[in-house]
Amino acid sequence: MINKAFVINLDSKPEQFQEVQKAFQPYGIECERYVVMSNEHKQIGCTMTHLEIIARAKKERWPYVFVIEDDCVPREAIKEWPAISQFLLQEKNRWDLFLGGALFVYPKKLATDFKSKESLQLELIECIDAITAHFIIYNQSSYDRLLDWYDLPLPLEKRPNIDNLFGKDQFKIWVPSPFIAWQKPHSGWSWEKEFERAEEKLRYFSQEIKKSRKYRWFGKWLKTVS
Repeated sequence: MINKAFVINLDSKPEQFQEVQKAFQPYGIECERYVVMSNEHKQIGCTMTHLEIIARAKKERWPYVFVIEDDCVPREAIKEWPAISQFLLQEKNRWDLFLGGALFVYPKKLATDFKSKESLQLELIECIDAITAHFIIYNQSSYDRLLDWYDLPLPLEKRPNIDNLFGKDQFKIWVPSPFIAWQKPHSGWSWEKEFERAEEKLRYFSQEIKKSRKYRWFGKWLKTVS
């Protein structure tokens, strides 16, 4: 089971780390605080923190690295984490990134061999694009491509942030449906509606895939009996 996560947390806000630790501990996720200082370019600072952790994972030859941001909250479907993490380990050659929740998803393929253990009927869907890095697992297959960020010929403030490094067709991104983690609403803004729309899109994709498979099976049966 994948059970240890680095929690990115500002030095001035240890209470947010404690909230995340308390929220995820019941599901077998051990949280280690990764302290960072505030940065005038907030998104770039966050991006560089993710990349620091990825660089460490590469240097120490970790097969994956698990990162949670301190504004992350678990959803009901987090109950499926033991089954999800076991499947991720078993199928490590089939994915580059795992996102616990995502926005602007572009689904590509349904992982029909994943078996949900709870009554939630959770599914895993491969996407060619998705955004958010509040609950993310980086497979070692993604390290080098992500660390290329340091070589971009742009000033720091103009480089893409971590949410936009997963460009279309560059990575095999797996996303659960329903989501197992969201970003907590902040004062003045919330992504709740966008998360709901993304979940609905994945749900519709899954239904259509299953429907088409059913028709294909029915067609094969008709050919057999005729």
